[in-house]
Amino acid sequence: MENYIIQEELKNCPGIVYYPEENKLDLYGRSIPENPEPIFKHLDEWITAHFTKSDGLDVNIQLEYINSGSSKYLYGILKRLTGYGRTGKQIKIKWLYEEDDEAMLELGEHYRDTAGIPLEIDMVL
Repeated sequence: MENYIIQEELKNCPGIVYYPEENKLDLYGRSIPENPEPIFKHLDEWITAHFTKSDGLDVNIQLEYINSGSSKYLYGILKRLTGYGRTGKQIKIKWLYEEDDEAMLELGEHYRDTAGIPLEIDMVL
């Protein structure tokens, strides 16, 4: 089965890819588009459709940089996934950051600690 590209990675837009055989969603790259709403709205619609036919999803997020507009929309996506987890869906969210990237580590910790989003935070070397 082929991977499904939800959003092609571009200079200012993150790549978002679903791997059906692993039931895994990867979000990676830089998220600094001028208008992040269409990207995250499309992802939100995909998530809604996914959970009409699936009881779980593994999500890996490894961003190099994210602007405040994208962060707001990503927060909404993470809260939505957390909500699915509370209804019994099997949700696993990993926040991956590079060893020297304090800003991304702190953002992941912020989402986890202040928003109650169950993130597993791991450093990639």
